[in-house]
Amino acid sequence: MRPNSKLPELLEALGVTPGSLVYLHTSFSRMGHLELEPAAFIRELLDFLGPAGTLVMPSFSWNLDRAARPWVGYRRYFESRPEFDVRHSPANIGVLPELFRQMADARRSLSYWWSVAAMGALAESITANQLDVEDPYGPGSSFELLRQHQVILVGLGVTLNTTSLAFVPDHSLGNRSFLSSQPLNGMVVDQSGKRHLSSSYWVLPEAVQRVKPEVVFQRSSRLVSQLRRQDQGDVI
Repeated sequence: MRPNSKLPELLEALGVTPGSLVYLHTSFSRMGHLELEPAAFIRELLDFLGPAGTLVMPSFSWNLDRAARPWVGYRRYFESRPEFDVRHSPANIGVLPELFRQMADARRSLSYWWSVAAMGALAESITANQLDVEDPYGPGSSFELLRQHQVILVGLGVTLNTTSLAFVPDHSLGNRSFLSSQPLNGMVVDQSGKRHLSSSYWVLPEAVQRVKPEVVFQRSSRLVSQLRRQDQGDVI
């Protein structure tokens, strides 16, 4: 950790402690106040979490139109069904996720839609066996495992609407209207280059377009009380 680093103070203010399990969403272009290059940011965050901690980032490859809103790229992926290669398909949702998934100690899950990358104590258990998961929010899924382990969701430079865990409440309430009516197929390539036909329920493009966790939080004082904010000017 650099002398006078600003990151530990920020993490502590957000309720993150050494040993935490963190699921991180970022907009790196809005994190200039931390005065860190992407690789240095990841190293400092991992150093802060320590050997008992775990860092998880989304590692999705569905954002096929970076010039448009993310749900546009999501719809294109939904319709075109490209192959997902865990070795080579970019995490095209940000600078940090793409760098993180390529790091030597990172584990990246074999999930056609909702691949995550992880490093740390829980990395293997969070990312393993995802090829056989039929429901992205159901038993054995990375998202359900994150919930069970009481993950801390951290957003730097992004709003609550960014989180890919937005449908956890819907799933826990038995609402499946955000999912396809039946499992759909997608081709996944593993670390050895072997191709697998995966079959899982897909989150519908219109659900991704319309989901707004920020609105739900604004309507609940109890939910708002669970948030910690440490804004820097106009940066969330």
